[in-house]
Amino acid sequence: MEQKELNAIGWQCPKPIIETKKILDSFTEGILTVRVDNAVAFNNLRSFAEDKGLGFSSEEENDIYVVHLQKTAGHDGGGVSGRPVVVVSSDKFGKGSDVLGENLMKSYLYSLTEVNPKPQSLIFVNSGVFLACQDSAVLDTLATLEEQGVEIFACGACLNFYDLSERLAIGKVGNMYMFVEKMNNAANCIFI
Repeated sequence: MEQKELNAIGWQCPKPIIETKKILDSFTEGILTVRVDNAVAFNNLRSFAEDKGLGFSSEEENDIYVVHLQKTAGHDGGGVSGRPVVVVSSDKFGKGSDVLGENLMKSYLYSLTEVNPKPQSLIFVNSGVFLACQDSAVLDTLATLEEQGVEIFACGACLNFYDLSERLAIGKVGNMYMFVEKMNNAANCIFI
């Protein structure tokens, strides 16, 4: 079993994930210890481990997160999903009236609870992250979708940009590298 280390201190998203994946891809089984110095990178590594089915443990030492990722032999990291990925880049559906756009978004997300197949993932980016945060009018609908097996992700960089990191109410924090992988492995992508 291989053991490797990666010092990602000072790196910004998505570089810690990209370099982590490169190292993990280089061996069939082993433990990779990654050091990062920000909560976004730490949360991205945790989400990456969950998404890829990797063992995960961590500790914090003097404002440095020390993350241990374990890959077992025969682990393939997933494959192509037959369900679509929906990328939501705004808290409104369409352009024009903001009031109409908000109502259309509520209607669209509710309609997803009633159709099959359900999306594999909902990815919220840019102002779309507001929909997954406290005080959002669609939190109950998103909770229903999550119960129905839809993965919900909010862009960590976007949450930081809008100062919403502490207000995320549903789903997991994700990063661009993760989103690109999910989109590339989906049967199709829907952008709204």
